[in-house]
Amino acid sequence: MQFVIKGMKYNTDNMENVAKVKKWYQIDNIWTRAAYPGKEVGRVYECELWKSEKGNWLLTHEVDYSKVMGEAITEEEARELLMRFATPIYESLFGELPEA
Repeated sequence: MQFVIKGMKYNTDNMENVAKVKKWYQIDNIWTRAAYPGKEVGRVYECELWKSEKGNWLLTHEVDYSKVMGEAITEEEARELLMRFATPIYESLFGELPEA
């Protein structure tokens, strides 16, 4: 899959598939605004986290059972997602987390 985001090309064929994570996305359309006025409505999507050779991060998820969306994210957000949903992968990439 290829995505062009903020003038950069992200091609998952040339990226490392790091982990499966989850992220909440807001759903803002006429139906949710009418049904839930003044409230943030959304859902959690199963996402794939990708890393390019240059160290850029991409998050992809499927919407409407056929369309794949891509979102460029920062390393900080990638670290947070890995800490929460793929701790062993986080530790292999960034070092072991301290014991509580």
